[in-house]
Amino acid sequence: MSEFTGVHREVLEDGSIKNVVIRDAAGKEQAIAAKDYISQGIQPELDELPEVGTDHEFPVSGKG
Repeated sequence: MSEFTGVHREVLEDGSIKNVVIRDAAGKEQAIAAKDYISQGIQPELDELPEVGTDHEFPVSGKG
């Protein structure tokens, strides 16, 4: 069983999944690729996670 729990999936405007946000037992969140989420057997299932839209394919660096 995985030590992580899925939080949500970030989806681009074209419907592709940018990444999946997961949370560890201590509450720390990180983003991973959808294929890694599936291969690691993290729950809940990818299709059961809520979608959060994002318009940035890559992280935005720097301040405003």
